[in-house]
Amino acid sequence: MLQPLRKLFEQIGSGSDIDVHNEQDVRLVSAALMVEVATVDQRLDEKERDTLVRLLRERYQLDAGLARDMVHNAIDQREQATSLYEFTQTVNEQFDEHDKYLLVRQMWQVAFADGVIEALEEHLIRRVAELIYLPHGLFTRARAEARDMGDRG
Repeated sequence: MLQPLRKLFEQIGSGSDIDVHNEQDVRLVSAALMVEVATVDQRLDEKERDTLVRLLRERYQLDAGLARDMVHNAIDQREQATSLYEFTQTVNEQFDEHDKYLLVRQMWQVAFADGVIEALEEHLIRRVAELIYLPHGLFTRARAEARDMGDRG
């Protein structure tokens, strides 16, 4: 999944501040994991898609077009995704505990976007949280905050 996203950034050109040659670009990993949550149930609700774009824009200061392209490309390439371990290894190498917490909260926000938490979504988020060694207290806090954010929006 990372390779097609990297090609997208290369096509956009030098106007982007993303290091397309960095194999471990955290923005790509974050996008891939959030898209996985949105598509794990084989359905992609428009609210989930909008949430993906909004979260990428907010977290990484991307313009709307680039965020939409990232989401679209990640969805198209989902079948070619490498193992979850590859993504979580990158998270472990490059994210501090706060960034891990924010990533898991964003994953929950995507899951809550359509108003229904599917068992597959919850399982995936729980598995990622375990693989990135996020303490259980932060996992449950991320879920509660994401749910509350959905209630307000």
